[in-house]
Amino acid sequence: MTSLALTTDETRGARIVVSIQGDLDMHAAGDLHNEAGDLLTTHPLMIMDLSGITFCDSSGYNALLRLRRRAGEAGGQLVLAAPPPTVSRLLALTGAEEVFDVYSSRAEALAAHPARDVA
Repeated sequence: MTSLALTTDETRGARIVVSIQGDLDMHAAGDLHNEAGDLLTTHPLMIMDLSGITFCDSSGYNALLRLRRRAGEAGGQLVLAAPPPTVSRLLALTGAEEVFDVYSSRAEALAAHPARDVA
């Protein structure tokens, strides 16, 4: 049983905003990768609100990196918003804050990546 929940908060054009809550660990990483990966096929710009993450291990970190690659392969991007201090520290220690667009709040991420309606 996974201890992580992914919720779709908004979809508009190519952009999707999702929230994740719970533990991003080895038990949840595969489910997150599959669920979010499926969403990336129709919405290649994903803003992921991490404020609800209570724990993140190396499996969870790996899932985020794999999703970033998958978004890039789809011509899109994975944007991280509101990471809790432990996740921010993990991103800083590994240098991943240089490869992800990371914003301290969802509002900042939304402002930096506005939705564009598909024509």
